[in-house]
Amino acid sequence: MLLLNKPRGSGPYPDRDIACQEAVEQTFLDIAKGLTPDNIVETASGRLPPPFQRLAKEAEKVGWGLEEAEVAISELAQNLLDDMSEM
Repeated sequence: MLLLNKPRGSGPYPDRDIACQEAVEQTFLDIAKGLTPDNIVETASGRLPPPFQRLAKEAEKVGWGLEEAEVAISELAQNLLDDMSEM
């Protein structure tokens, strides 16, 4: 079982999207280590491979919306690609 931070509330609040990214970030990075660059590109474009689909569902279990978790994961993938391109 993953330990993910819950949202501060059930409704919208400022920077909720960033809080969701922060909630899944460490697990995202752990999963990303075992995937190919092509998987990361797919994820950044919104096509989540099964490990990231599972992460989104785990985030949903603790109170994040499934769609907001999927968007957060896609944005983290894009950030990772940006970081990789700067190396």
